[in-house]
Amino acid sequence: MRFLEMWNPLTFVGYDIASKRQIEETVRELYNSKPHIAATLGFALAGLSAAMSGAIWSGIAATLVVLACLLFRLVMERLFIARRPGELEPKWIRLFVFGSLLSGFGWGLSGALLLYGTSAQTQALTMAIACAIMHGAAGRAYMMPGTALFNIAFIIGQMSIAAYLDGNYIYVPAFLLYFTFLASFILQMVSNRLCQLHAEQTADRLYQEITEKNELLRIANEALATKAYEDPLTGLANRRKFDLVIAETLAGAQQEALPVSLMIIDVDHFKAFNDTYGHQSGDECLQLLTKAISNTISTPGSLVARYGGEEFVVILPGQDCAEARVIAENTRIAARLTSLDMLPNTPPRQTISIGLVSCEAGSLMTRDAMLAAADAALYEAKKQGRNRVCVYSDMSREQHQTPPAGATL
Repeated sequence: MRFLEMWNPLTFVGYDIASKRQIEETVRELYNSKPHIAATLGFALAGLSAAMSGAIWSGIAATLVVLACLLFRLVMERLFIARRPGELEPKWIRLFVFGSLLSGFGWGLSGALLLYGTSAQTQALTMAIACAIMHGAAGRAYMMPGTALFNIAFIIGQMSIAAYLDGNYIYVPAFLLYFTFLASFILQMVSNRLCQLHAEQTADRLYQEITEKNELLRIANEALATKAYEDPLTGLANRRKFDLVIAETLAGAQQEALPVSLMIIDVDHFKAFNDTYGHQSGDECLQLLTKAISNTISTPGSLVARYGGEEFVVILPGQDCAEARVIAENTRIAARLTSLDMLPNTPPRQTISIGLVSCEAGSLMTRDAMLAAADAALYEAKKQGRNRVCVYSDMSREQHQTPPAGATL
């Protein structure tokens, strides 16, 4: 920001790049009346010194001026605090500028009254207090430098006139030198403020980008994890996912004393289907059957997974044998009703065979025992002619043994 641009009292440094929170905090600090209380006490002390040295009316007048400015400033602060939350309209900036310029003029007038026709002790005290006020204004000028520059000019201008009229000519060049020093200080403060705001803006942008990248990475990791447990052809859970879920399901069923059922589904004569219609038609057939099976299995916590090739497994937590048998029959019928005539060479409807095993609530169950039992039931379904559901009924006695191929069903 150039020096001449800083003279605009309404210039708010970094208004276009600062966040709403930063602007709110800055304006709140500008409205803080504590520096004005300190300035009023200082000039009141100088007024007391003037009165004690014989310049009673000068001391009284100077004190009344700064007291009036302080009162107006306190009213401004009260109004600002009492505004509606989040409201920061331009009128509040304009009100601050007016109040600040009024205070600067009042301080300059008070300093001039205390510098004209008073004792050397009062003049020295007044000069010290005025310099402290101007330095404090310069220290806060990184927010609104134009207002601070006008305040300093008001104080120095009026006090220079009073000093000149009082015959203290040396004060005039000293004031001008001090103003030059404060102006250069303010210019550097503004430059530092802009650098700070730009750095904070860059940091916020980088933080936002990192947050977005982390979110994209999290989504990508979740998608990758999902793909790791998904069969690419059918979109069902794969064997790895099945192994995880069956272990969790069996542990939870044992803990809560719930039944668990397991189905193994095999597509009948699928090798012959592939040999007749080709592997592409075979893949599309599996996809159609997958949709029919998935639409039928809707019990809470259930899982349909591709076990390998043309075999599927279904976990039915909380389902006893009778309930699972109904689901299995519905699944078989849904597969049988699935039309394949849109595939090349219009193959006939396909059938499936299902082996089902159920474990009663509270029974000790193992993954291998359930799979072996369901596989034995599936073998029996195929042995009996396929397109049917067979239930393995001896799980309670042979749960730790692999059922023979001719197990009783």
